[in-house]
Amino acid sequence: MMYTIEKANMVAEQLRRFTSGYAHHVVGQFANVDFWLNEVKETQRIIDQYNTRFKDMSDAQKDWIKNHGTKVFDFCPLCGGKCDLSDGKPSPPTRISSSEMKETRRELVDSAYYFLTRCYRMELLNNEELKQKCDSIGTSIDPNDLK
Repeated sequence: MMYTIEKANMVAEQLRRFTSGYAHHVVGQFANVDFWLNEVKETQRIIDQYNTRFKDMSDAQKDWIKNHGTKVFDFCPLCGGKCDLSDGKPSPPTRISSSEMKETRRELVDSAYYFLTRCYRMELLNNEELKQKCDSIGTSIDPNDLK
């Protein structure tokens, strides 16, 4: 799995655990709410900059292959060596689909949102604080989630 997706999934999973945890655990994590929201924002930045980083990586690999005549041969299961039928062209890096990135980003924000609304229902946040924190991660508040 790609680092970008792995990091987002890890942060989202932690926040999901806080959302469904015991109240005393939630309070303990709320003491670090700014840390967790910074993790969300940093991960959003990593996701949003993925295409630029991927292009830089891909271009650098293409340049290296062209300038150094790099050859990579497939493994031959028959002889146990390099396959003579292989063309020697290295495989290009694999890009994460934009739909997967979008879905991962949405799940990350949703996890943070549900943690924040749980904190609100526990009266750890007031309306204005909840709005500010939700705004900081780019999400709105559904009034139905506050009941």
